[in-house]
Order: sequence, then structure tokens, then C-alpha cells
Amino acid sequence: MTRRTCVLSRITNETKIQVSMSLDGGPLLAFETSEHFDSNFEKSTKYPDLAIPLPASHHATQITPTQQIAIDTGVGFLDHMLHALSKHGGWSLAIRAKGDLVIDDHHTTEDVFLALGTAFNRCLGDRKSLVRFGRGDAPLDEALSWAVIDLSNRPYAVIDLGFTREKVGDLSTEMMVHGLESFAQAASVTLHIKCVYGFNNHHRAESAFKSLAVACRTACERRPEGAIGGGDIVSTKGVLGSSVNG
Repeated sequence: MTRRTCVLSRITNETKIQVSMSLDGGPLLAFETSEHFDSNFEKSTKYPDLAIPLPASHHATQITPTQQIAIDTGVGFLDHMLHALSKHGGWSLAIRAKGDLVIDDHHTTEDVFLALGTAFNRCLGDRKSLVRFGRGDAPLDEALSWAVIDLSNRPYAVIDLGFTREKVGDLSTEMMVHGLESFAQAASVTLHIKCVYGFNNHHRAESAFKSLAVACRTACERRPEGAIGGGDIVSTKGVLGSSVNG
């Protein structure tokens, strides 16, 4: 099957964000040319065929034969969560951002998730042949979370992560919730995520993002030609969207 890929830029007065994404792993396409980012980057000697620049900090970079991940938002814990999401979702994903972190983490985090959701939506295309529904459960030590997603083309989100402190690293816990809501809005999906328990807030967050990754991976699977639902919009209405209940 054809790989589902997308390259986009989201440029606002407050943030400059670029995304290259493949829902099916594999090599990433180059970022769009932008006046806000240097397009003349030094090729990696270790990965000479890589079409994207590697961030100076490699804490959220992982290049393997099947996945290319390079996240650089300027917010370390956000990078960590997006790395986990893409790794366990089976994606290849590169994100680079220039945000107004001198203010706080709000605009950067919100706009990164909006850009990611938009890329996810474009990768899905006409949403034919999709399994559509997915559930993921993920533990991290003492923490346990579940996520359920419907690739419904009807945006809605209920996020309950139960954080007990204001920040994890440099990322506000409230922005993790709002970021996931923003992702659901831009991705046009119905999304429910809950951290069931866990006393470590880092673990609560990471288990939640990993559960979302598992749910996405299941929902985004494509039914092969000849299988029930192959080539179809999996809905009783024959269409997915806000105007119908399918």
C-alpha cells in the first residue's frame, strides 16, 4: 500500500512550526522551504540519505531502518512525549519549532499539537479502508493509562490525566491536556484518554501518550482489498463527518 505522508508548515506571529510525517514509518520527506528555517543543513555522515536535519540535541531523535524520528520543539518534555507517541504509534515524524518561550510554553505547545493534528488528518486522506476505532492500554511502572480513538471526522476530546503538580520539566501539565485536545480538534478525531492511577506525574503523562500511540496504530491500520471494509468508509452512513452519526 502507498505510504501515507504529509509535509506542512504552520506559521503564526507567535510560532513557526514544520512537520514531516509518515503514518507508516519509513523515510521522511524533506521539510518545506521556509524563510524561517535554514534549508541548507549539513548532511549526517551516519545517515547520508536522511532528508531532514537532525536537531542539535538528540534527546528525541531516533533513526532506525523502519522509523525516522527527530523532534525539536524547544520544550524538552514535550519532545519526550512526542517521541514516545511516534515511536509506539509506528510513525516516522520530524517536528521543528521556533516558539515564544520567553512568554511561556502555551503557544508553542498548542501550535505544535495543532500542526501535528493537521498532518495526521492529511495523512489519513479520504479515510477509506481504515479500521477506524482503536484502544490502547499502557503501563509505566506504577502508572496505567488507556486511550480510545475514533477516526470519525468529528472532533471531540475528553482528557483526564489527574496530574498533581504544575509542571513536568518545562512543560505545564495543563498544556498536555490542552495539547491533546488541540490534536483531536485538528486531526478531526474523537479522543478519550484517562490515566487510571499513578503517583509519579512523569509516569502518568508518558503512559497516557503511549496508550494514545497504541490506539492510533490500531485505528490507522488499513483493511486489505478483499477483506470486509477494504476500500470502504467504515460507517453505516457511508461517510464520516460532523453532519452524520455513523
